[in-house]
Amino acid sequence: MLDTVKIYLPEDTYSIAEDTKIKIQPATYEAGSDRKEPEYLLFRTPQKNHFGSKAFLNTEHFHLDIKPFTFQKNQMVCFVHFSIPKVYSGNNYYSVGEQGSKAVFDYIEQELKNYGFSANLQTAYFSRLDTFKNIQPEEPFETYSPLFSLLKAERKLKRSFGTTFMVSNTQQEFMVYDKLQEMRNRNQETTGFPETMRFEHRLLSKEKINTVLGFSQVADMFQGGYAVIKDKRKESWKQNLFHYSVEEVVQLGSNQLEQEMRTFRKVHGTHWFHYFLKSYGAFHLARFAGAEVVEKALEQMESNRMKINRARKTLEEAEAELMLYRKEENSKRTYASLYNELKEKVLA
Repeated sequence: MLDTVKIYLPEDTYSIAEDTKIKIQPATYEAGSDRKEPEYLLFRTPQKNHFGSKAFLNTEHFHLDIKPFTFQKNQMVCFVHFSIPKVYSGNNYYSVGEQGSKAVFDYIEQELKNYGFSANLQTAYFSRLDTFKNIQPEEPFETYSPLFSLLKAERKLKRSFGTTFMVSNTQQEFMVYDKLQEMRNRNQETTGFPETMRFEHRLLSKEKINTVLGFSQVADMFQGGYAVIKDKRKESWKQNLFHYSVEEVVQLGSNQLEQEMRTFRKVHGTHWFHYFLKSYGAFHLARFAGAEVVEKALEQMESNRMKINRARKTLEEAEAELMLYRKEENSKRTYASLYNELKEKVLA
């Protein structure tokens, strides 16, 4: 259920050993004048003060950053972020339960200590918290793309990247994406994994986490908070993407069809419906059989090559016109059917 977490550690909650493996990045300077950017006291070890623009430690399992607090002079902020399932099982495909998540926090705490950074992570505060659910869809991911485009959310930025759909604002993100394609993009092995659609909710600030979950300290998650996260994950998806009834989704689909009809009427005038039917027929014929198959069938019936070429050109032009105004369909199923499938699986 949990994926990436980012935790904030106040300055008085950690200590750093003299032999720490933390790296310091010096301040940059302007080549032409040698003017240096400011350096800050990033942290102290028992025998030395360490200055620079920021400090960091990147390992296979976690990333640590210490840098100046933007809004308050002479104060540092320390963040550690990591993927719970990736630390637990080597990849972030599988969900990890509460006890497994607790084991990951304990492991990261020990790993940090091994690198010369001691802290009780239970006293840290979440500044980012990602939850997810994997489902096995009945159709290819692209089939659902037109459906996602219908599900607009007010006051949120909506983006679509082919195999990723995202609705976001500054405080949270809702992402739906083809998990196996994402793994392939990262050169990860996908053999043996079923086709998977991932629904991921990202809470992007301590304030938003506290508002949604009612807590923000790590310790609270393991004192009843994990069950709260499970409930709020489902509630958040229901409120933001699955609050429509099936009837409302049918209406959304009809609105899109109406816009296509209006476009044809604007372009073709009085005889717009003739062209609309022609384009729709060509579009679905091409999808059902393919232009090459249609041409092959025509060759069996017609010996005049010019007529065959003209028929193919008519098919391609009519299909292309509709493609200018609508998204590709990949399934015979209705928007309502696709929506109901996802709603039942994600909220189960």
